Amino acid sequence: MRVMSIFVHVNKETIIFASFGGRKFDDSPKALYDKICSLDEFKDWKLIWAFVEPDRYNIPRGEKVQIDTINFFKALLSTRVWIGNSEIDRGIRLFSKKFIRIETWHGTPLKKICGEENQTSVEKVPTNRKIDNTTIRCAQSNYDQTIFSRIFSADRDTILLSDLPRNDELLSYTQEKLDYIKESLDIDKTKSVILYTPTYREYLMNGKGENSIAPPIDFEKWGNELGDKYVLLIRAHYVVTEAMNLPQNPFVKDVSKYDCLNDLYAIADMMISDYSSTFFDYSILDRPMFCYAYDLEEYSEIRGLYLDLEKELPCAVDREEDKLLAHIKNVDYGKASEATKRFHAKYAPYAGHACDMVIDALLKRLNSK
Repeated sequence: MRVMSIFVHVNKETIIFASFGGRKFDDSPKALYDKICSLDEFKDWKLIWAFVEPDRYNIPRGEKVQIDTINFFKALLSTRVWIGNSEIDRGIRLFSKKFIRIETWHGTPLKKICGEENQTSVEKVPTNRKIDNTTIRCAQSNYDQTIFSRIFSADRDTILLSDLPRNDELLSYTQEKLDYIKESLDIDKTKSVILYTPTYREYLMNGKGENSIAPPIDFEKWGNELGDKYVLLIRAHYVVTEAMNLPQNPFVKDVSKYDCLNDLYAIADMMISDYSSTFFDYSILDRPMFCYAYDLEEYSEIRGLYLDLEKELPCAVDREEDKLLAHIKNVDYGKASEATKRFHAKYAPYAGHACDMVIDALLKRLNSK
């Protein structure tokens, strides 16, 4: 591929997009795609989306290509701008001044990532990676800017303090849109919504070798204690194949396959998570958050965390479901919202204009000599 890149002609007015390795048509690449489609500067540009299953998606503008095929790599090598929420070149790491790379990443890391898992010290810059100060990247705060500069071997000032493009939308929902989402999910509008977003445990597999998760939750107990006032939406991480054997009833709804996570954030009056980056994104809405870390010691030992949850999260770290339920039932909504607001101010202070900042950085790069 590196040899081919020498000879393939680059179309200077072409952009290729991929989200989660081609598995999705969403997240920050989709937000940037929508923005680009609305701008006169890109009205004549060719846009390409790379998908694992192209037939699953209808895109308003542009072409589709199946990722990891020869046609994908031909398209990649002939495209000027690459936009993904991770490395779009599929591990080949093609660096050339011919290409402009935008890697938004897909969430502020609470759990350790990119080779720092299981490491007690993460202060050394990896020596096996080429220094990369050309890729345009996004950070939500100084916290993840520091982590990204280390794991991607990039200077801090090359990483935009912009928040994530996907989060711009969180501040724009209308009541009409919220009502529509609830109606589409058959949610009783008289009840408050709790969103539960557990992350995956890569070491938990079922008999088929698929990632699974089964938190210690007695859904009947939860329904009895919360069902009069709440609806519980459960959104498993996208790599989880088998999640919890969920009951389907008016109280519990599995929304793991619902396309737009932002919709779920927007309608949720509060959120429960564990070691997920959803804490950072949801905090932008300044609503109560809860932490159900029933396996904290095990997860910390096997995977590792960057943050001390008990010091940094704006809520208690509950290891037992009875304590979690008590915190939900007795929540002081205003006080909990203020705590989240302080977390938001520290870890996501730039939310709201990420698309504009990334596009500005792209246009400057395109217009530079």
